[in-house]
Amino acid sequence: AMLGEIALGTLLRLFTSLTPLSQWLEDRVEVTTPTSSWKRVEEGIALKKFGINPYGGDIVHEPPLNILLYRAIAEYATYFFILLDIISALVLKASVDRIHKSMVDQEEKKECHLTFSKLKMQLNSNTGYYSALIFLFNPYSIALCTSKSTQCTSNLLYIIFLYGLSQRCVLTVSIAAALASYSSLFPVMLLVPVLMYNKHKAIPGILTFTLSFLFLHYLSYLSTGGSWSYLQSVYGFILTVPDYTPNIGAAWYFFSEMFSHFTVLFLSVYQLNLLLYSVPLSLKFPSSPPLVIFSLLMVMSLFKPYTCIGDYVVPYSMLPLWLHLFKYLQQFYIVAIATVVLTLLWPVLWYLWVHCLNANSNFYFAVTLAFVLFQSFLLSDILYAKMRRDYAMKNGTEAKKIDGQDTVVTLN
Repeated sequence: AMLGEIALGTLLRLFTSLTPLSQWLEDRVEVTTPTSSWKRVEEGIALKKFGINPYGGDIVHEPPLNILLYRAIAEYATYFFILLDIISALVLKASVDRIHKSMVDQEEKKECHLTFSKLKMQLNSNTGYYSALIFLFNPYSIALCTSKSTQCTSNLLYIIFLYGLSQRCVLTVSIAAALASYSSLFPVMLLVPVLMYNKHKAIPGILTFTLSFLFLHYLSYLSTGGSWSYLQSVYGFILTVPDYTPNIGAAWYFFSEMFSHFTVLFLSVYQLNLLLYSVPLSLKFPSSPPLVIFSLLMVMSLFKPYTCIGDYVVPYSMLPLWLHLFKYLQQFYIVAIATVVLTLLWPVLWYLWVHCLNANSNFYFAVTLAFVLFQSFLLSDILYAKMRRDYAMKNGTEAKKIDGQDTVVTLN
């Protein structure tokens, strides 16, 4: 049903990958980070080939099994990443369609106020199609694939996680979370809403995740010839944030400007902040795991130490799931326009700063900070819209009167 769209998406990626644009994108700090750069992976493959430990220096930050995978496909890397994107789009379509159907079924069973009954969610067979279209033709997604960023692999794992959620298969969810956490630790928090929603499957889910995660590390230990040195290079690098190369997150500027004796305290607070959202959001929206997962993917994109535009690809592709909330959104168009403008400003201010020396890091960081701010507006707006809609569902859409005056609903 999507052959034309997939063919067009593939041709677009082939075209951009075979032009000088691919070289330019491989060096862009907005697209690749120290933890997802293909050039660093190639360096790791070369070092391994010559029998040198790739984790001895400060170049390679991919886990050993990932390096083995990329070594096997290195000659066909361009086509491998295009194939990953096509598989991601197809799995995403199937996942979003099933999640949307389960959301509609869930709402049908709920009791609601008479004045709200006409506004109940309707089954839309195109929801998954819209998600796949956003994934295939989002400039962020195309840029990510063209630069051969290893974030493409993480995005596929997030989508497999969503597929497991749509099938209510805790085994798939736990294994996908373990594979994603193996690369970057933080995806472990995606398990929280799923296991809190399926409490009777929580223990099997935790066991599956733990055993899968440990098994991956056992294989990594064997593949490095019985060395644990990769732990410092992969996870130590993520947790201690030693690399201040600019990216589209706030961490690089935050820590480069800080007095060194405060670094440990603020680093601990910064990393804990990222993990704190999973339980409160799961408690606030206990019957909406997809919404909580969308929120956590956004939070990860906002606060990860080494973040890139690729981190936003999956949450943006999930937006069609919240079409029923759009009438309650207040800032969507402002956020959409700001996102486009700020994305175009990044390379301009980078050029002024690094090449022309007419600006400094503050100019580039100002755009970054504005981008983070507007994405947080999008997230808070969707969560607020969900709360407003739930209130309207329970209490009706007509304003209540007090002393003959219409009341205004404010949510604390």
